[in-house]
Amino acid sequence: MGLWKERRVMLLTAVAYLGSLLFGYDTGVMGSVLALDSFKQDFNLPTGSSGFASSKNAYVSSNVVSLLTAGSFFGAIFGAFINEKIGRKFTLMGFSVVFLVGAAMQTGAHHEIGLIYGGRVIAGLGIGGMSAVMSVYVSENAPARHRGRIAGLFQEFLVIGSTFAYWLDYGVSLHIPTSTRQWRIPVGVQLIPGGMMLAGLFFLKESPRWLTKKGRHEEAAASLAHVRCAPVDSDEVVHEIGEIRASCEEELNATEGVTWKECLKPGPRKRFILAFVMMLCQQFSGTNSIGYYAPQIFQTVGLSKSSSSLFATGVYGTVKVVATAIFLLIGIDRFGRKKSLVWGALWMMSMMFIIGAVLVTHPPDPDSNSVSSASIGMVVMIYLYVIGYSASWGPTPWVFVSEIFPTRLRGYGVGLAAATQWLFNFVITKITPEAVNSIGWRTFLMFGIFCLANAVFVFFFVPETKRMTLEDIDFLFDGFNPEVRQKDVERAMSDAQPKQREVEFNEDRGPQRVDLDGTAKQ
Repeated sequence: MGLWKERRVMLLTAVAYLGSLLFGYDTGVMGSVLALDSFKQDFNLPTGSSGFASSKNAYVSSNVVSLLTAGSFFGAIFGAFINEKIGRKFTLMGFSVVFLVGAAMQTGAHHEIGLIYGGRVIAGLGIGGMSAVMSVYVSENAPARHRGRIAGLFQEFLVIGSTFAYWLDYGVSLHIPTSTRQWRIPVGVQLIPGGMMLAGLFFLKESPRWLTKKGRHEEAAASLAHVRCAPVDSDEVVHEIGEIRASCEEELNATEGVTWKECLKPGPRKRFILAFVMMLCQQFSGTNSIGYYAPQIFQTVGLSKSSSSLFATGVYGTVKVVATAIFLLIGIDRFGRKKSLVWGALWMMSMMFIIGAVLVTHPPDPDSNSVSSASIGMVVMIYLYVIGYSASWGPTPWVFVSEIFPTRLRGYGVGLAAATQWLFNFVITKITPEAVNSIGWRTFLMFGIFCLANAVFVFFFVPETKRMTLEDIDFLFDGFNPEVRQKDVERAMSDAQPKQREVEFNEDRGPQRVDLDGTAKQ
């Protein structure tokens, strides 16, 4: 009964997070496509080298991957402002159209790498804009008791997308002869979920919190009732809409609207700094160096054959999907945000140090026809690394940044977080090929040190927010008086209560219709 009652929340989440699936698919597909000889032949790239041994392949790989993240950075900035003006739903619809244009350009490219570059930038604008809005949209509709695992599905959809891309690339490498069709099919498949997302958004409601902030209270109550599968005058809906209205009114009274100066006040400033540093730390954990360039990374540690590296990449993605799902089901709302981030960072640090140590003491032999035990060990360490990431720094930062901001600032805050993520995503994806090509095993040592720094940052500066309502999280940062909030909630509940009429009998005047405000009508 509980799951059935939340069916509309889950439907909304599934449609909104198709944008995350596209994010994962578009990042995963090109890393594997770049390893296919068919792609190299069509765009005049060297075909005799593996990993990042060829400087030209390393250069083109870094451009193809990093241009997506560069476009996403600007898309996230635009999305943060646009969604505050026109709403979460219509912003997602607009950016899904932008993404489809970019995906079509990539699919239609032939012999001109510039068209691939342009398509990646435009697709990145769409993905970046969606990334700035989808977590806000889901968090503002999710019930507090399940918000962690529901909002965390962002990461699950992302890894499903990337894993599907990995296995699809592996499948076409085995079953489709080396030709243009071999790489064009996996690149074109992304148009399907993009179209599904655009179609599904037509059937969803706008965020009740955004509607409340805009003063559209009746629409907000109807939207919340719809997503909660409850009557608009039910106690559940009336109480929750009362909390939302009270929070929005307190924010408005305290600030008289949103200005840039408000972001410099102690409470908002701390939230923005936390969001910025959290997403910076996520990128410098090293995950996207492996996620974007998994086939080449596996070739670097000893799986020199293209089919072997693509198979290992598919297994890598599958491990991420399973580990993320388990963590969201039993971990994030049980262990909380802070513990997960600290222990996850320490676990990832250990795996990175071990990979670097084995790589320097037992470097793979590129001329060998067999895979050494040292290479197998490093592959296992990569899988163990991603288990730690999936149970901490994968889903948790997105959940955290989507819940710490008040309604008036949530769009801007998550937009900043998304833009930060894409900015440093761009940095990491741009430097990884050259770093592996130039400094080799020290790349893994570098990321291990960053993981240690992440753990220290979270331990000292990140508060716990598990199972708190979005309105209660205000107390952590702004110190609202609970008694004042309760009075505001009761007043807002009274304002939100639909006007009802009941029939009373008056001895002198007969039956009367009496509104809740006391007005009697004959």
